[in-house]
Amino acid sequence: MIGTGDKNRQFIKAGHRPESPNGNSSISAGAEDLRSRAQLLSLREKLEHNHFLLERLSASSTRLIQALELGDVYEATAEIIANLIGSEEVAIFHYSSASKTFSLAWSWGVETAALQLFASGAGMFGRAVHKGVSQFRDRQPDALLLPHEQNLTACIVLKSGDEILGVIAIFGLLPQKNRLEWADFELLKFLEIYAAAAIQFHELQKKQVAP
Repeated sequence: MIGTGDKNRQFIKAGHRPESPNGNSSISAGAEDLRSRAQLLSLREKLEHNHFLLERLSASSTRLIQALELGDVYEATAEIIANLIGSEEVAIFHYSSASKTFSLAWSWGVETAALQLFASGAGMFGRAVHKGVSQFRDRQPDALLLPHEQNLTACIVLKSGDEILGVIAIFGLLPQKNRLEWADFELLKFLEIYAAAAIQFHELQKKQVAP
C-alpha cells in the first residue's frame, strides 16, 4: 500500500547521482595528465627526428651539387657515407643491364683484389639488381650469404626510374657504430636516387669532353 515504506529511506532525485569520491577524480586527472605528457614527448621526438634527418639530407644534397662542379662525385658519395652513416670502406660499381655484369668504378678503404669476387654479381649484388631494392646484411638469411659477403654491411642500388645503374657496396662500420639506424636507412634511400643522378651526370659529362 502506498505510504507503507520505510519513512527513514532517502530518495534520490531524478537525474541526480552521488558524486565520485575525490580520490577517484584525482586518479583520473593524473592519468589524463600522464597521457598528455606522453603525447607531447612523442610529438617533440618526431619533430626532432625529422629536423635531424632534414639536416643530413640538406648537407648531402649540397655536397653532391658541389661535386658536379668539382668532378669528384664518387669521393663526395663516400664522404657522405663516412661522415653521416659511419663507414670508411666503400666501393661503387657500374652495372650493365645488357651483359648483366658489374664493373668497379671507384673504391675507398677496400683492397681492389677483395672486390673482384663482387663483380660476378652473385649474392646480395644479384638480389639487389633483380629486385631493384637495396640489400642489407642484417636482413639476409645466413644461408644466402656468400663467404666474401661476411663483411658487407649493405648493397645500395643506384637507379634512374626503373633502370639500375650500379650499386654502392658499404662494408664495415666504424667501431663506435654497431648497426644502421632509422636515419641511415632514410639517407641511403636519398643516395639511391640522387647519388645515382650525380654519377650519371658525371659520366655523361666525361663522354662529352672526351676527344
